[in-house]
Amino acid sequence: MRAARLQTLRRALELARSRAVDAFIVAGDLFEDNLVDDTLVSAVADLFAEFSSVSVFLLPGNHDPYTGPDSVWHRRPLAKASSNVRILTKAEAIDLGEVVLLASPLQQKISTLDPSMKLAELARDLPAGAAAIGVTHGAPAIEGKHQPNDFPIALDAASRAGLAYLAIGHWHNWLADLDGGRIVMPGTPEPDRFDHERCGFVSLVEIPGGDLPPKIEPIQVATLTWKDLTFDLLAEEASRTSVAQALDALASRAAQTVVRITVTGSASPAVLAEVLTSLENRTTGFLAAQIVDRSAIALSATELAALQAQHPILAQVLGDLAQMETFATGQPNDTSFASTPITLAETQELLRPSKIDLATLAPTHFAQMRQLLLQTLQEVAP
Repeated sequence: MRAARLQTLRRALELARSRAVDAFIVAGDLFEDNLVDDTLVSAVADLFAEFSSVSVFLLPGNHDPYTGPDSVWHRRPLAKASSNVRILTKAEAIDLGEVVLLASPLQQKISTLDPSMKLAELARDLPAGAAAIGVTHGAPAIEGKHQPNDFPIALDAASRAGLAYLAIGHWHNWLADLDGGRIVMPGTPEPDRFDHERCGFVSLVEIPGGDLPPKIEPIQVATLTWKDLTFDLLAEEASRTSVAQALDALASRAAQTVVRITVTGSASPAVLAEVLTSLENRTTGFLAAQIVDRSAIALSATELAALQAQHPILAQVLGDLAQMETFATGQPNDTSFASTPITLAETQELLRPSKIDLATLAPTHFAQMRQLLLQTLQEVAP
């Protein structure tokens, strides 16, 4: 995946060179943290040097702040970066010719201060009529969607500073149409999680001049595809068909695809084992594949009767788990196959040595335990 991210950076630089952009701006978090290895730092610096015709501006973010001797920005590959690279280490104004770039980098991991305020201060010193764009890093102060100590940025930060455009880095998904279209958060150019569905782009920005808003063109540059699928055991045949069709559609890009299949519903141990084996076989060609089992074991009345007769202790344990799940979740479960139902006081006493709070246990915990017990039974049963 790291190799894919370097490939995506190369693709973005190739795009910048082909479009003859005036500035290639990274709005923070170029690196995951200040502990990345030197090999990666050198690879990134070498990429920037290879595209010497592209003017690169790198802003430290909250993951890679410009602080302390251990900061990645003090490493030799970046400290001695090629002449086309400029690291924005302080709040400053940079003349790009037709526009002025105002930068407000981060010096720490968290803060309640709005980093775009420095852009407004810088803008006050510009000549009248000068066109300016800004770059900073933080969370747009959208009600209910940001943390107070996560560098909250005012939603009118661009117009407040008189900027034609403000680039913000931090969140991973694409976010535009803020402040009359003058603020864009492009998100990460390479997705890194299944819930980041609106990322994988760079933002090509054209400043038309005057009071007109910028022209924003999202361009896809991602190398990898992330796909999240669900297999519902309660609709087994339909799920087999839909999951198979989805995997077939991804087959041509399997080596560049990360796939996760979540198994839900309930089924007998035999059916569940067959489904899990089938899914594992179907995903062997993908770059990375994860099978998440959130299913529940379903035993027929005949199977329960046989379990009570042949393995009464296991039947009691399964009954105890069902009752404990009822205590934890409030959802009723069948505990009739347990000879002696467990009480709430007994449950709490059993959990006390491990310091487990009953209220923190979810249905998935009990489902996984039942599955483990029944799979073990299948393995040891004659």
